[in-house]
Amino acid sequence: WLQNSSSPNILKMASLSRDSTNSTDAETIKTYDSKGRLTSRRKKGASLDAQRKRRSALRGLLIFSLLAAIAICSALAYTQLQSTEENVGIQTYQSIALSATSGAVAITQRKFQGSEVMSTLFGELFPNAADWPFVSIDGYIPIAGKVASLSSSGTQAFMIIVDPSEAPAFENHMSQVYKDQGRPDTVGYSDFGFGIWKKDGNETKTFADGRLHDTTGVNNWGGTRNKMAVLSMHNSPGASSHLLNLYALKSRGIHVESMFDCVDAHDNATTSPSCPVVTDMLELVVKPGPAGLLFQPIFPKNDPSNFVGFATTSLHWDEVLTNVVPNYVNGLICVVSTDTSAFTYEIRNGKPQLVGDGDLHDRDYTSYGESVVLTGFETGSKSSALYTLTVYPTEEMFEAFSTDSPMVVALGFAGVIAAVACIFAGYDYLMRREAEQRKTILDMKRKFVRFISHEIRTPLNTVCMGLELLQAELKSPQGLDTEDSKVAQEEDIAFWLNVTDDTNENAHVAVEILNDLLNYDKLETGTLELETEPVLIWDLVEKTISQFGIQAVNRKVQLKLDMKRPSGETIPDVEGAEAVDPYNVVGDGIRLGQVLRNVISNALKFTPEDGVIQVTATYNATGLPDAAPMLLEDEAVPSHDRAGSISISVKDSGVGLSRDQLSRLFSEGVQFDANRLQHGGGSGLGLNIAKGLVEQHSGIIYADSEGLGNGTTFTIELPLYEFTEEELRQLQDDKDSETEPTNTNSSVSRVDHSGDVSPAPGPLKRRVLVAEDSASSRKMLIRLLERAGHTCVPAANGKEAVEVIKHDMNSSSYDPGHTPIDSVLMDYEMPLLRGPDATKRIRSLGYKGIILGVTGNVLSEDVDFFLDHGADEVMAKPVSLKKIQKYWKDFENGALKPKNLSKSHMD
Repeated sequence: WLQNSSSPNILKMASLSRDSTNSTDAETIKTYDSKGRLTSRRKKGASLDAQRKRRSALRGLLIFSLLAAIAICSALAYTQLQSTEENVGIQTYQSIALSATSGAVAITQRKFQGSEVMSTLFGELFPNAADWPFVSIDGYIPIAGKVASLSSSGTQAFMIIVDPSEAPAFENHMSQVYKDQGRPDTVGYSDFGFGIWKKDGNETKTFADGRLHDTTGVNNWGGTRNKMAVLSMHNSPGASSHLLNLYALKSRGIHVESMFDCVDAHDNATTSPSCPVVTDMLELVVKPGPAGLLFQPIFPKNDPSNFVGFATTSLHWDEVLTNVVPNYVNGLICVVSTDTSAFTYEIRNGKPQLVGDGDLHDRDYTSYGESVVLTGFETGSKSSALYTLTVYPTEEMFEAFSTDSPMVVALGFAGVIAAVACIFAGYDYLMRREAEQRKTILDMKRKFVRFISHEIRTPLNTVCMGLELLQAELKSPQGLDTEDSKVAQEEDIAFWLNVTDDTNENAHVAVEILNDLLNYDKLETGTLELETEPVLIWDLVEKTISQFGIQAVNRKVQLKLDMKRPSGETIPDVEGAEAVDPYNVVGDGIRLGQVLRNVISNALKFTPEDGVIQVTATYNATGLPDAAPMLLEDEAVPSHDRAGSISISVKDSGVGLSRDQLSRLFSEGVQFDANRLQHGGGSGLGLNIAKGLVEQHSGIIYADSEGLGNGTTFTIELPLYEFTEEELRQLQDDKDSETEPTNTNSSVSRVDHSGDVSPAPGPLKRRVLVAEDSASSRKMLIRLLERAGHTCVPAANGKEAVEVIKHDMNSSSYDPGHTPIDSVLMDYEMPLLRGPDATKRIRSLGYKGIILGVTGNVLSEDVDFFLDHGADEVMAKPVSLKKIQKYWKDFENGALKPKNLSKSHMD
């Protein structure tokens, strides 16, 4: 029953009968067509439900599609980027493998070329076979060192083929050579002394160093050549292998034998044959680690088919693999192999490290292997070993190219799509919410129009009928001047007084509805201002209850008052004593009276005939201890001590409320079935406004009911303050002297005919400019003012009003007997020039009289606009003579002064 609000400002109160319409939305309507056939159709609500279901299904499909897109895009992005990283790793590995293999081939080739240089050097320096084996180069050590460095070789050696018969002379020759070259004294010496040597193959060694003096050329491995291949010179000056007979060692001798065979195959050749040879894997004395030896035959220039010796270069595979890849490379496996053996190296920081004997690469990466032949040079020596280098990647190598980027990008894709989905969902939510709000606002606008139409037309119907009846009566012929006609006239006068009462009351009802709407808007926007002052709350309760006595009698409802004042005095009925209590309220008396009238009038509306309304006012010495202090006008701090609270309860025996209705009673958006329950009219905003006003007074308001049909109790509790006797005496004097004000905002109308047509009190008669564009309103207002003894000057628009004032001021300047216009009633909306603009121009002329604005635009910003342009006060339409006279009286007695801008009359 009491309506609250749910949408912005005034439109919130317009959602009527929402509960009753929702229940039938999905019903089927059965009707008969023009041929009498039964047809059925679903109500609009059913189609709306179907649309909502379709929209929900589409949203679900869209969400599923977005989730699928997230999964697919993320998986594709992850797979693609991971594949890209793998490809980058493979391509990088292939590039590194190419660098390693090509570098190793290049280094091996340089070693081969180094041996060729040394072989050619000896052939050129000693071109005649007869000079051999007694040859030497004084600068061999530096020359061999340079060649070794250029060819990336650790060893450069010079072997001479010596016939056993030449052995003693050769030994003497080499002894002298070593001395001339400045080699260490130990070079060429063994335990047996200085001379050509070979390893002792017996288990019992003849000499401690395991060497035997060899001058016979006899070997124990089956060599057929009765020759010795003596290591005559070494790039290392003190190498212990000097004068070693390599032919005596099987691992070397078989390859020396192979070179002899190759040379023999090219006997009598005019050019030196190509008979180099590479040994299989060896362990060299001068440097540990897998290696091979490259033997490059020496042919004297003048005897190119005579094999007189060979230059030897070591093939240490760690030397071959050094610096073949950048130093940042880790995990590259290099396998150097021949037909009979293999060794595995791993590149760490660009350097080879021996892993072990055999091919030890990870078989998972066999397919990635890159191979190259290192010793693929042309040779006629059949024993020459073919070395192959094969490189493989490792997991570590590929991990260097594996990053978190695929996962990050995949999650990024998912995040972006999810973010887009969230944005879309948010946008969809906001759009749906906006659409719902628009629909709600549209529905509320329509309901608001219906509501205003109903609530305004109902009282105006009475006004119109009363005026029509009055017009008809005035047109009817008058009876004879007889005793009966006088009685009839007296009856007619009494009847018309009742008609005017009803007309005036219904007109005020229409105004009150509009005022409630405006007050609600002010509460919502926080612009409702209180004029705080001491309020004799106990007297206000009595006075307010007394105003409803006649209405209670007319509705056949008992209205009872029980007051328990702070002094303990109990006043049993409306005609109570006139005692003044020291504990009263600080607040706005007009607003508090409005709250009380609203609650009591609601109780009357919802209480059936023969019902009872019990109003009880009780003092509570400890009530509302935490209430925020109320300040009087112009106070910075509270000046009165707290003194408990007053509790005002209004209990009726009306329709009551359910628990659910009670829980929603003071909430926004609540609507009960007013048409079925309410016995009287109203704006439906009373409780919302009352709640806001009570809370602005630091009080509380609540309701209770035992259920439908059991009545309702509304309780208002307000904080009390203690006032001194002097203050109370002044308040009582003010109360006795004041004239009862007219409050256009109350929910109960009070009609007083005596003020509408009676002459203005006091001797002051005014000359008034009435600026109003409505001819009928202007005419009636002038008639009211003139009947009260005032003189009026009309103006149909703002421009005309300015001209009238200008002419009047000119007349006053040269005519001492001229009566000037001392007051202006200025309408707001007028053609040619609006009221505020006309007021501003009039003030600019120097006009000092009173300007009262009259307007239907009563929002606070409109009132402030009028005041800012020079109006002294602004009155809301409809205006009454009583209201105008009150403002004039306030100006006369100094209660108001020009430009004393108080807007209490607008609230």
